[in-house]
Amino acid sequence: MLDRGQSFRIRSLPPLDQVRRSVSNILSRWPDAVRTPEDRDRERLAKEMLRRVSEWDWANITTQRVNSAAIAVFDEERRSRQDLSSVREFYLTEIATREPGAFLDGMVGVYIESFEPGRDHTRHLAKALAERSDDLGARHSKLLVALPELFRPDAAPLSLARIMRDADDAYAELKAIGLNSPHTSGLAKAAQKTFVERLAPDLDKAETRRKLFNWLTPENGPVLQAGAGPAVEALLAPWRDRNPPDTLRNELSEAIIAAWNDPRLHAGGIWSGFDGELRAVLLRWLTHQDMKFFCDMVTATQNSHMWPPRRDFWLKLYHDRMIDEAWVAFGSEARRYAQQNLLRGGKTDMNRRFGRQLDRGGSTSLLIMRIGNKIVVDGCHSYKTHIFRADDRRAPKLYEREYYCDDIMRASPNSKPHNSIPSWSQWVLQHV
Repeated sequence: MLDRGQSFRIRSLPPLDQVRRSVSNILSRWPDAVRTPEDRDRERLAKEMLRRVSEWDWANITTQRVNSAAIAVFDEERRSRQDLSSVREFYLTEIATREPGAFLDGMVGVYIESFEPGRDHTRHLAKALAERSDDLGARHSKLLVALPELFRPDAAPLSLARIMRDADDAYAELKAIGLNSPHTSGLAKAAQKTFVERLAPDLDKAETRRKLFNWLTPENGPVLQAGAGPAVEALLAPWRDRNPPDTLRNELSEAIIAAWNDPRLHAGGIWSGFDGELRAVLLRWLTHQDMKFFCDMVTATQNSHMWPPRRDFWLKLYHDRMIDEAWVAFGSEARRYAQQNLLRGGKTDMNRRFGRQLDRGGSTSLLIMRIGNKIVVDGCHSYKTHIFRADDRRAPKLYEREYYCDDIMRASPNSKPHNSIPSWSQWVLQHV
């Protein structure tokens, strides 16, 4: 109570937009009250909760630990285990009866992260949380406004996919509406399939490709790894039976291998279950691109009338589909030139993208090709063309990190200089 005659000043409230911005900043700075447990700790947490539920022992346990244990109990490995059924029932009962606060909001996070269409645990969590939707905190209330179907498991992924499709930047949009980890949540994974399918018919258009890359490789987030395979297949699918322009082909292939590794060097990740025909499309692009890198570098740095017909010969063999694979080993001078002039996107790691040629002070670069059952090595300047049988143990292997051009020359059973281009080209054709 104020004493009679005591004066006071009424402070004006800040504008509503300022309040909203402050709330948004707080939510983004402290996005989650639940600590996601490490994989190695999850079984121990689940077993601890089983003991506590069985003995009804709640001494010395925090709400945060209860929520962390829920992540373990409802994860893919444990969500259907019969021995944990009583623990799952405990969580559903607690959702129905616990007062609003950290536990209830934490269980919304568990639902979103563990979401899997058609699974019992998803339906049960959705039903329990839907009945408490009026009691949720600011983050999830905001999400419910943007996604009213959140607790309708059959509808939520389709509605979220629509939000993603309509957004210019799906990753940023999902963070903005309250999904803190867009790539890893089960709900977003379920929506991603529909999102990619709806973009797929227009992925030969630049704007649609940009939308998909904004999701797959967000500017302010990690590259999507788990589940990225079908999206990369969709990027390649428009070109299954036709070739994109060279600029687009180079842009796509460099972006793909920068994000998910070169399939010629890495068999795992998205490449382990990748569509074989579409993988072959990308390999064909990379073969062409490596040949173009080599040819463009030599054209720009070597002033010889002998080079243009050699370049045209190799490129014609590629277009005639005779060259199955190609790999470049740049010398040190050529690597510097390629980095400055050929790779303008800034995303290419030269150490992973090409091999190194280490002999002759790095002045010579090599183009290593497989043509049927032969390995063919050509080099810049006056380096001869060498041809090996692919099963010759002395033959250089494609996709190695380092090469020594003088060792290849000494091991070569069959070689020819470029003195006479007609004679040289005829020799190559006879021996491959």
